[in-house]
Amino acid sequence: MRLLRTVGKTLSRLMVLLACWLPVVPQALAASQAWPASAREHTFALAENAGNFHYFTLAPAGGKVTRALIVLHGHPRDVGNTLTAAAQAASNTPDAQNIAIVAPLFQVSSTDASHCHSDGLPEALPDDALWNCHSWLDGGKDNAGNLSAFSALDETIGDLKQRWPALSEITVAGFSAGGQFVQHYIAFSHPPAGVTLRYVVADPGSWLYFDALNADACPAVSDYKYGMHNLPAWLPDNPIKARDRYRSAEVRYLEGSDDRGKGKGRYWRILDKSCAAMAQGASRLERGENYARYDRDVLKPARPHTLAIVAGCAHDVRCVFPSAEGRQALFKP
Repeated sequence: MRLLRTVGKTLSRLMVLLACWLPVVPQALAASQAWPASAREHTFALAENAGNFHYFTLAPAGGKVTRALIVLHGHPRDVGNTLTAAAQAASNTPDAQNIAIVAPLFQVSSTDASHCHSDGLPEALPDDALWNCHSWLDGGKDNAGNLSAFSALDETIGDLKQRWPALSEITVAGFSAGGQFVQHYIAFSHPPAGVTLRYVVADPGSWLYFDALNADACPAVSDYKYGMHNLPAWLPDNPIKARDRYRSAEVRYLEGSDDRGKGKGRYWRILDKSCAAMAQGASRLERGENYARYDRDVLKPARPHTLAIVAGCAHDVRCVFPSAEGRQALFKP
């Protein structure tokens, strides 16, 4: 059985880890976008008659799932790539036999799919909840206006809890656009009771600030999604509650040391260069370092939100997540 399509040799530890996971994804799907062959697709009905939501899992067949790592895809909805990066990181984790890896998919219409598509993604079905390529990034409502993307993740966590009753700890992590989603989700999440959440934000294109920035050069610099002004009506909490929730959360930040400037692997072309984003810094790395200082000096959480810079990584989830710093953030001892 082919377990994983990788560039070069697959780590032996990863082979052992994936061997205990159920093989249910068709080989054609597994062969594209480096999909793990053992990824399993799940679907459940969202509240508010919003439609169906899909997520993929890598779960140990013989273990008792007590922990989960939820990984959010980037703008191209690269679920397979993100799952592979998370599996590579998990291969060095002693408790891997009790950890499930979960990758939600924000589905888009066939019209939008060509603008945010990765190999191997299933096409949207008639009863699926749909977003567009950008609306899910800051938690926006689905195309029909029924349910926010944040609520969809809340409900996914509830579905995981039903699937694995012993599940008690979840790490929610995202890279790039997924990192943007997670950083905003921390402030506005309402997950079900009975599970402890922690968060990892990696290489997002922009950040959510809880205090107003200097608007002289850019009047919209503190508007949502960059700040807390002009919050959309679908967000359930006021700025004070959101700020308090963020300060009290367990959060770790990751940045690639080479995620700056132009050049191979830096994806400068797709970097948000709006006025509000550029006010946060000239590159993803600079924006992350600036936010970490703001977090430390202004937000001052009781439990520090630490930043780790991963040497030699540009804008690549398969470099950042499996690194020593990535594993430490994703799977704390």
